[in-house]
Order: sequence, then structure tokens, then C-alpha cells
Amino acid sequence: MSATATALREQAARDDQAAYDSFERCGTDGALSQWVHSQNAQEARLQATITEAGGVALFPALFDLNGNLVRAKLMHGQWGAYFALLDERGRITGQWFTPSKSSDARCARAADAARTVGDLKGGYIGYVKAPAKAELRGGNVATVTAVAVRTDGGYSPDVEIVDNGQHSEYGETLGRWYAISGGLI
Repeated sequence: MSATATALREQAARDDQAAYDSFERCGTDGALSQWVHSQNAQEARLQATITEAGGVALFPALFDLNGNLVRAKLMHGQWGAYFALLDERGRITGQWFTPSKSSDARCARAADAARTVGDLKGGYIGYVKAPAKAELRGGNVATVTAVAVRTDGGYSPDVEIVDNGQHSEYGETLGRWYAISGGLI
């Protein structure tokens, strides 16, 4: 374990202890401070994991039908996840690839392959390892959690491709996006 990861895990342990101590001192009266310590511990543990992985984490990415990484940034909107297509300078073009929401993994994959957006004649969702950091995200106290966030702006051609979406298998790695979406994993 690297020194930084060790320090982060030690910080997480201190935050966990502070949350416990706060509860012991005042029961639920200190609920907010207990929650903050718990969230900080969760973020420190995730950052330690990212640090141990070399500063990278796994993220969904868009690939064309030939398995090439598409210049696109994963975003989230009112109706879920979508990919904003980017121009050569990294700016959003105004074209969007919205992955199928079919509950059947095979149907979702087929629908994505048939979807045409601008010059993209069909696509698959796969996974890349990209530079990351841990952040707390959420809309309110009930939804805040530690998540890995890309530090490369959401797209970089210099990522490690883990799964280019070309596989029709629905296992733990291959076809993972479709397997998760289709309830197979």
C-alpha cells in the first residue's frame, strides 16, 4: 500500500472514530457531525483505492461499431445518462448519444448498435480506466456519497480500454454495461 493510500485510510479511520465519539457523547443530537465524519471517511477510503490503482478508476465510454473510442463525454440529465459528442477541440457539438434503456441486455445492445447520431453510425458502451479523484456528490443528505470523478474533463484518447463494448457475452467484465442495465449482473 502506498504511503498516500495508507495516510488516507488512517484519516478515514480517524473520521469513523470521530463519528462514533460524537454519537457516544450526545446520541442523535450530533447527527450532522456524525454524518459529515462518516462521509469524509467514505471519501478518504475511495481516494485510497484510486491511489492504489495508480490514480485511475473505471468509467463508461462510448465506442463505435468497430471498437474505436468515440470523442464523447458521459453526462447525466433529467432522464439519465447520455454521451455528449465532442469536436476535435473537446467542445460539445450539440449531438447526443443516449444509451438504450431497454431492460433486456441484448435488446439494449442491438438498439445502441442501430442508433445513428451525426457521423456515428451506431455505438456500444464499454469501459475505460481514466485519471480520477474521489468526491462527495449528491443532491441532499440522503443521496450524498463518495464517487470517482474523471479528472481529464470527461474524455481523453489516452485512457486504458478495458472493454470496447464489442462483446456479446454478458459477464462480469465483457458486456458489463448491458449486463448491469439488463439486470444480468
